[in-house]
Amino acid sequence: MTPYMKRFVYAALAYLGLAGLFGMLNGMAESSYFAYFAHTHFNLLGFMSMMIYGIGYFILPRFNGSDLRFPNWVKAHFWLGNVSLVGMVLFRGLSISTGSDLYSNLFIVSAAVQLITIFMFIVNVWLSLSPPKVTEEPLAQTAPAATARTSPSAEQTPPPAQAVAVTPNSRIAELIDLKSSIKDLLIREGLASLGMPGHIDKVRQMGVTLGMAANNHGLDILHLITRIEQELARPEASTGAESVSEAASKINPDLLIGDVIAQYPQSRDVFQKHFGSGCFDCPGQAYESIDMACRMHGVEPEQFMEELKVALNP
Repeated sequence: MTPYMKRFVYAALAYLGLAGLFGMLNGMAESSYFAYFAHTHFNLLGFMSMMIYGIGYFILPRFNGSDLRFPNWVKAHFWLGNVSLVGMVLFRGLSISTGSDLYSNLFIVSAAVQLITIFMFIVNVWLSLSPPKVTEEPLAQTAPAATARTSPSAEQTPPPAQAVAVTPNSRIAELIDLKSSIKDLLIREGLASLGMPGHIDKVRQMGVTLGMAANNHGLDILHLITRIEQELARPEASTGAESVSEAASKINPDLLIGDVIAQYPQSRDVFQKHFGSGCFDCPGQAYESIDMACRMHGVEPEQFMEELKVALNP
């Protein structure tokens, strides 16, 4: 959680205490309308709403495999929401006790600001849970040629594991799944955002294609396609069975949890240690990356990767 998401939770706990105090006062003696107003609003807009904001900002986008659309709004929401709530309670009490129109107007302003923060939360989470829908044809697979003329030296070179037709409609996440080195290639070619933590999850969720990325970043799509085809055609350096150390070197935070567990069963202990045994039955392992799971569970991805590589290469 970011600091301001945690502050929402701390604020909620503080408001719970205040609401409890006003509730006790209401029960011990006949209280004014102001005391009931403070008790109700510290409970609803203070404790319940602030707790929902803090947890909702953190966990709802992650359940959707996306990032919060406007993360900078969280800080503004925190301060505006707290100041306006305290203002509502304070100015309502002063308005009742003094009958002043000034305090009544300040109460209305505070209530309006509180309403604005509510809609800030609605818009931010709504857009975070509603990424643009992209319907593209899946990555086309092309069958290898029935016959091929090879020289004696070529016969000693292992062929590429999979032949694909790379087009502007090819999805970036699927290309990276075919060969992890394509991610580094695309970063070098100008798609630097792929190196940001969790960005692959967003690209996968939105179904971003090569054509879309090239258009957004002003890149030459034909050049990208040529470079990717060359990378896919390049044979792997390994000449024999994959060693444990080689397997560890290929593990990266963008891999799907289910794929890693299925290919490297010895990794189960590390996943269970940090994510619990429920990780093995959770359907999310089919679409959640290691990086995404680490962020959801508050685990440092670098630390997790170090432990995972040790488990694969004891």
